[in-house]
Amino acid sequence: MQGLSDRTVILAMVLTLFLVFGLIFTTRAPDRSGPAHLLWRDQAPAVPSAPESSGTLRI
Repeated sequence: MQGLSDRTVILAMVLTLFLVFGLIFTTRAPDRSGPAHLLWRDQAPAVPSAPESSGTLRI
């Protein structure tokens, strides 16, 4: 039994990679409906400069 040549095996591997990447990029959901919206956090409340007298640690 004669094996496959190196060129045939490399060609099969490259074609398989193209097929896999082609399937990945064609089945992705189109996510380009508009500009990307950034979600901003609300501004943190003002922290009093003097420590509280309760003795607890404020994080």
